[in-house]
Amino acid sequence: MLKAVLFDFDGVVVQSERLHMESFMELLAPFGVKVSEARWYREFAGTGSRSIIERLAAEYGIREDIGVLVEKRKKLYEDRVRKGELNETPGVKEFLTLLKKRGIRTAIVSGSHSSNVRLAISTLGLEGLFEIIVSGDDIESRKPDPGPFLHAAEKLGVKPSECLAIEDSYAGCESARRAGMMLVWMKPPVDSGPQKADLSVKDFRDPSLLRLVS
Repeated sequence: MLKAVLFDFDGVVVQSERLHMESFMELLAPFGVKVSEARWYREFAGTGSRSIIERLAAEYGIREDIGVLVEKRKKLYEDRVRKGELNETPGVKEFLTLLKKRGIRTAIVSGSHSSNVRLAISTLGLEGLFEIIVSGDDIESRKPDPGPFLHAAEKLGVKPSECLAIEDSYAGCESARRAGMMLVWMKPPVDSGPQKADLSVKDFRDPSLLRLVS
């Protein structure tokens, strides 16, 4: 029996992955860093800022302080959100309202900074639609490790087998599968390769997704 839906945030609840990628590229352009959108979704989306910068710093021989770079990148992203460049995924508010009516619990499971997530929620008027938020600041393990999803299920008091995870990245899908959860793959705007999901959708208006929680 389905008791909870666990949402990745970036690229699922909000259309933010392009903003994230562009803010990383803006930060790291002086070091010659270039990452294609396809590679971003395949290797970096959903893995957390520090992990992304550490990997690219090693790849490009960047010797700057990682913590300083993480904070600079965070500010670049948040500035763009405040400028109104962020949009919610079509149908997400209606889907969350449906879950609430059916007594299905909700959580965000994101590798992003808590402040990034909460700023976006406030900016887009999504307050009160999620019971808990598990962010990259709350747990050391990162997707594709199953830890973030298992932590969210534990906080909600439900079994992993009673959860549906909605993800858009390779790392996130792997995390949810390893956690033993049903998986919906929200296909990203570029071809990053198919995922072994129970259902693939474009956005929250898909009739198959609505039937799944009905």
